[in-house]
Amino acid sequence: MKKQFLSFFGFLFLSIFIFGCGGEGRNKGDVNIYSVNQDAKLGAHWAAQVQQMMPILFDEKLMDYVNGIGQKLITTFPDRMFDYHFKIVKDPQINAFALPGGYIFVNLGLLQVVDEEAELAMVLGHESGHVVFRHGTEQLTKAQGFSCCLAIGAAAVGLGQTEVDVINLFGETGLLFYGRKAELEADRFGVEALYNANYDFSFAHTFFEKLLKIEKRQPTLMEKLLSTHPPTKDRIAQAIAETKKYTQKPNPVKSTPSFQEMKKILEKYPNKYKVSELKKQYRAYLARHEMNE
Repeated sequence: MKKQFLSFFGFLFLSIFIFGCGGEGRNKGDVNIYSVNQDAKLGAHWAAQVQQMMPILFDEKLMDYVNGIGQKLITTFPDRMFDYHFKIVKDPQINAFALPGGYIFVNLGLLQVVDEEAELAMVLGHESGHVVFRHGTEQLTKAQGFSCCLAIGAAAVGLGQTEVDVINLFGETGLLFYGRKAELEADRFGVEALYNANYDFSFAHTFFEKLLKIEKRQPTLMEKLLSTHPPTKDRIAQAIAETKKYTQKPNPVKSTPSFQEMKKILEKYPNKYKVSELKKQYRAYLARHEMNE
């Protein structure tokens, strides 16, 4: 028994030693017990679940357009670790989110409110920042804490978990919770991505200004939606400050004919703003899944 006890703690401390400083790439030094490869596997697993739970929009022209902007941005990343996949969710809520490993989802409602391609590029750059800094598995590390080391020693980390993990990721609001520090970090990366892809970074803060206007019109609604994010005024101030660190390259892109075509396609979709019932969809999916088992 004593030998087993010592072996257990030997494995535990070895796990902490190996995985406790798992931050790689840009977030080197941050505590993350997951490897880059595990980010990719977890992301693929959860993205498959999300695509079953959420109404994914299969409009080829819209999909190609959003993916084209995303791919343009990521080709400029100096430390690209993942393949990126961009999907559109048929949801009028103004939202976008990123899963570990490069899986990025953009709501139809967000596409309907952006006025320039550079504005959309900022949003996609922000979400890509969550992937680059590996905020998803960083957050899981914090949530799981010490016990996660034991999970690593069991089966493939994360892949044996149920779809309930996806619900936990999104929390009560139906929004991914990465924390305010992570959101500001992703915002800074978004500005950098705009600069590298030669988008007009005077639009780095304009999307946040839209959110601020909505907050003033519908404070209760936006308080719920933005409860996991820094104050919008702080995000605007930081975005403006970040742009001053760069010198705009010649002929920056503000918008394109493809963007205008995208906006015309969007006219056929309803744009009534409402709170997403994402969590309800998740629970309905889980109920069906349990019945099938």
